[in-house]
Amino acid sequence: MVWALVLLQAATLVAVHVAGQRNLRQTLAEELRVGARVLNRILAARGRQLTDTARVLAADFAFREAIASADRPTLTSALVNLGTRIDGHVLFLISLDGSVDADTLGGHFVSRPFPVPSLVPRGASPTGAAAIVTFDNRPFQFVVVPVLAPQPIALVCIGFTIDEAVLEDVQRLTALELSLWAPNPGAQPLLISTLPQDKQSSLRERIRDGGVRGETLQLGSDTYQTMLQPIDTGDASAINVLLQRSLEEAQGPLRKLELQIFELSGAALLMAIVAAIFFARGVTSPLRRLAEAAQRIGRGDYSTPVESPQDEEMAQLATAFNRMGTEIGGREEQIRFQGSHDGLTGLPNRTLFLDRLALWITSAKRRGALVGMVMMDLDRFKEINDTLGHSLGDDLLVEIGRRLRQTIRESDTVARLGGDEFAVMFEIGAAPNAVEVAQRIGGAFETPFTLGGVSIDVKASMGIALYPPHAEDAGTLMKRADVAMYEAKRSHRAYALYEPGRDEHSLRRLAILSELRQAVASDALELHYQPKIDIATDRAIHAEALVRWLHPVHGMMAPDEFIPLAEQSGNIGMITKWVLRRAIGDCAGWNRAGFDLGVAVNLSALDLYDAELPTLISGLLHDQGLHPSKLVLEITESAIMKDAAYALKTLRDVKTRGITLAIDDYGTGYSSLAHLKRFPLDELKIDKSFTMNLGQGATEDSVIVRSTIDLGHNMGLKVVAEGVESASGYAILKRFGCDMVQGYFISRPLPPPQFLAWMTESQWGLGSGVSSSTEG
Repeated sequence: MVWALVLLQAATLVAVHVAGQRNLRQTLAEELRVGARVLNRILAARGRQLTDTARVLAADFAFREAIASADRPTLTSALVNLGTRIDGHVLFLISLDGSVDADTLGGHFVSRPFPVPSLVPRGASPTGAAAIVTFDNRPFQFVVVPVLAPQPIALVCIGFTIDEAVLEDVQRLTALELSLWAPNPGAQPLLISTLPQDKQSSLRERIRDGGVRGETLQLGSDTYQTMLQPIDTGDASAINVLLQRSLEEAQGPLRKLELQIFELSGAALLMAIVAAIFFARGVTSPLRRLAEAAQRIGRGDYSTPVESPQDEEMAQLATAFNRMGTEIGGREEQIRFQGSHDGLTGLPNRTLFLDRLALWITSAKRRGALVGMVMMDLDRFKEINDTLGHSLGDDLLVEIGRRLRQTIRESDTVARLGGDEFAVMFEIGAAPNAVEVAQRIGGAFETPFTLGGVSIDVKASMGIALYPPHAEDAGTLMKRADVAMYEAKRSHRAYALYEPGRDEHSLRRLAILSELRQAVASDALELHYQPKIDIATDRAIHAEALVRWLHPVHGMMAPDEFIPLAEQSGNIGMITKWVLRRAIGDCAGWNRAGFDLGVAVNLSALDLYDAELPTLISGLLHDQGLHPSKLVLEITESAIMKDAAYALKTLRDVKTRGITLAIDDYGTGYSSLAHLKRFPLDELKIDKSFTMNLGQGATEDSVIVRSTIDLGHNMGLKVVAEGVESASGYAILKRFGCDMVQGYFISRPLPPPQFLAWMTESQWGLGSGVSSSTEG
């Protein structure tokens, strides 16, 4: 009877062991499948987050302007700066035809097809594209997004390496070991793993020998239960991930449990049958419940807890399962929050804002309501960052987000789209109410921000767009608000309401910016010259150089259309240098032909910040053999006063080289000789708005002109009047003692051949005088 009981207990122990091993294998298999899903979700969430980050950077206005400039060093510098800001390992700027325009790899891929061509058409879509690829024999996560202006003008690709940190995130959540590798023909395969180094060496040998097969793997003295899973890639490359769980570690609690059962069975031999039944039910049932719990976790149900058995070991396993489910659920919730909210301000990000805007539009469509949005960009934020530091800049963005939340209604949504760009969506009863909302939002900036003991005055440019008057969907509505915002910024207004046709205007501006640089490089610009007459001799002594552009589509373009765009984009310097080179060359040719003439060239405000400009001018004068006094540089008052200290330094450098300096458009800027007297000036040009009506009874203009001439002479300056339209105006200026004049009465601006013909044939050019015909 005792032997029968012993055999029965032995059979029971064997049954418990077999059942435990079977359930353990099932549990481990489920853990591996859960780990695979967690890895896929982390990679997918990382891809979405990186895509959102890349889309925000691609929307940066300065970056788009750099693309429009087509200056490869500038583009490469912009890519390097972007990569530094987000820890991107490799960046490409891709043209719409799939070729690389710039990269951060020393230009290795420039003018070559993009290494992963399958991502180009997907990346051109509004949502962009993300994929795992093998690049430089390493696994990378590539994200490709379009650069919109507002239509795609290029693609930007940012690559991030997949390293141990990604695998360690999964390991912290699942307690699994992960190993990732990609084949490397003719060399050791690249292996990224959370295993100890000695185990990695063994695994690398098994991979090289093609021995990673089956459900278990022996590495050194440890046996692992494994699952091999290939990773979907965007370039058809083979990247594999091996999920591993140590059997020795997993069997520890089960072995301890079996030992306790054996000891209890030996001590209670007389109760073997009862003990066998008790332990069979007390062990297999909790393991079954644990296996069911693992399956629930694998399906994504982290909220249903595992019932805690009375047995201490089983209770510990149940507690571990509950803790694992809670941690995985919390991590997924954190990933979801990070994917939809801005990490700095806690506001909704672009993705969540677009989703909510689409829902609002759908709801408004059913109810016939109006949905409005305001796109906002901070003015001079880069200067604040550069001056006060990025840390204080981040604090300012947080404070702006807080003020905006206080300004809007609880039902409205404010989001940070990226950088210094915010957006607000709201529902209104009538279209005029949208302006009231913008004014209320603008009120958040009326009070200066005080941070770190510094008072910061911040202004913003806002664009307003409405559904349904301006757009029928969320994406188009955001584009229209963006167009309106740049119109507000361009016109120096606090806000602007979208107007139909602005999209085409913005596209034309970007096209002109891109074509302008090519026009300068191909010598497609023209110079026209307008003579300036010395009143004392009634003879032309100078000619003002005025740039023109004969555009192949838009025809002859006046400088007022493309010069402001060049100044905004920072390309004005190349135009100025082209004009100086051409004007100095033409003037030298006139003097060699026997015409004693000087030439006047206009400088912009940005030209005064170019420390190399004086040296360049001296070199051009020397190369052409033209005396420096023959060149007049005309600068507006506003350009000088924008940074008076730096302008004074540049002008003094120019003056020491013997070049004549003139103030242009005097009377329309600061109009203060007291401010200007410290500058080394030679001439003062009265703006045409004061001279065009002379001789037509404009008494006030006559007083202003005469006073300005007297003041200029008292300051030791020659006075030039522009905009002279009539003989009577010319006679009045002569009577007032003006030194020089120019205007349509004398001549319109002429191309060089016609100008030389005018100099030869005109009485002004020959110097025969017209005093008898004008003073009568």
